[in-house]
Amino acid sequence: MRSKGKTPWLIRILSLFFALLFFYNANLAKFNKNDTNFTQLTALAEKVPVNVTYNQDKYFISGYEQTVNVELSSANKILLDKESNAETRSFSVVMDLTKYGEGTHEVPLQVSGLPSGMKAKISPNKLNVTVENKASNKFKVDPVIDPSIFANGYELDKAEVDPENVTLYGGEESIKKVARVIASVSEKSNVSGDFYEKIKPYAVDANNEPLNVRVEPESVRVDISLKQPTKKVKVKAVQTGTIPQGIKDYAFNMKQDEVEITGPKEILDEINLIELKIDTSNIKETIENAYPVVVPKDVSVSPETLTVQVVPKKENEKTAQLDSKLSTIQKKSDKIPVSIKK
Repeated sequence: MRSKGKTPWLIRILSLFFALLFFYNANLAKFNKNDTNFTQLTALAEKVPVNVTYNQDKYFISGYEQTVNVELSSANKILLDKESNAETRSFSVVMDLTKYGEGTHEVPLQVSGLPSGMKAKISPNKLNVTVENKASNKFKVDPVIDPSIFANGYELDKAEVDPENVTLYGGEESIKKVARVIASVSEKSNVSGDFYEKIKPYAVDANNEPLNVRVEPESVRVDISLKQPTKKVKVKAVQTGTIPQGIKDYAFNMKQDEVEITGPKEILDEINLIELKIDTSNIKETIENAYPVVVPKDVSVSPETLTVQVVPKKENEKTAQLDSKLSTIQKKSDKIPVSIKK
């Protein structure tokens, strides 16, 4: 009888224990849920590339933004830092075009490879993209060299492209619009020697507007040779300095009276004759000497010197010649017989 009287109390105690246990578990789950929401962290992954899936053998796509921003959220800060970093992230943004044909479409984006315990929000979450039938054609590459990159006095001699031709891939309409393919060199300055550059060529239409096409190979080599403008000009010997006593004038005999000058075109255009100055201050007898050809700054000359024979003309030369002539006449007259009339 005593053992039967204790049973209800045991049942009551056990019931109270389980009731407290269930109450505690229920509130603990609620507390954990609220605590998780409180510690949720966010980070922004900027300029995430959009990976496009489509039939590359049949179609060419264009007109879409190639990067998007992705807002990430997670309670794990280490994981959040890893996924927001472009060098360590494991997720990617995908645009699937396998079910789309020709035309312009608004296509939703998806996140692939996102770690568990992390959420992502893409901005924008849809992109407009144009799908065209793929076309290709070969074009010659035109080198376009900005003349302002050359140092003063230099200009383009020739520019050679290797390879000379490239293949363009794009939509049919875009390929039809291609007017030329350009390899432009403009990012250098004060160039005074031959050089080469690796250039990414691009296609333009008749209005020189760039076209959205793919170029293969992606780069070409442009070899650039420079030259300096040259011209031939006459040289005239002129007397400078003083003329010694007894000398009336000089004669200048030049074996060569023409030189070639090289330099900036605007300077060469102003030079039509070069004066070769000869200082006669100490020249009393005939001499032959080499004299420097003087040209303006930034101009070179070839040859740099010219040989000139300088012949002095003495003041008494004419008087002596005249006296000699008179003497000769006098001698002749003395030999003429004179008849005297009686």
